[in-house]
Amino acid sequence: MKSSWIQLGVILLLAGLMLSYSNAWGADWKEFAEATTGTFYYDATSIRSPSTGMVRVWIHNVTKRETSLLEFNCRGGSYRVLDLVEYDEAGRIKNRHDYSDNPNWVNDLSEIGSRISPTRGVPLNERH
Repeated sequence: MKSSWIQLGVILLLAGLMLSYSNAWGADWKEFAEATTGTFYYDATSIRSPSTGMVRVWIHNVTKRETSLLEFNCRGGSYRVLDLVEYDEAGRIKNRHDYSDNPNWVNDLSEIGSRISPTRGVPLNERH
């Protein structure tokens, strides 16, 4: 009987840890743009600053079923794609492309940078 209580305790502990883990890593998707290329959301919980003047954030294009990790150079006013994940109709990963060594920066933050600010309304290129 004692081992049954221990097993139950271990099962409850593991279940609690799994629930905590899923909540801690949950995304907070916020819509920020609609364009001819799709409807875009960013994950507010994913915004990180790996170094001064740089910001990384996950962006999801609902229309194309793509999620991208973008890195912004706030001082230089540019961004680049670091990772791209494509999904099928069922939401399963179809393709994944790693661009972590991508040297190509896009020099236009006008639309994206001003909308993905954690302080809302303060463009990223003015924050860092």
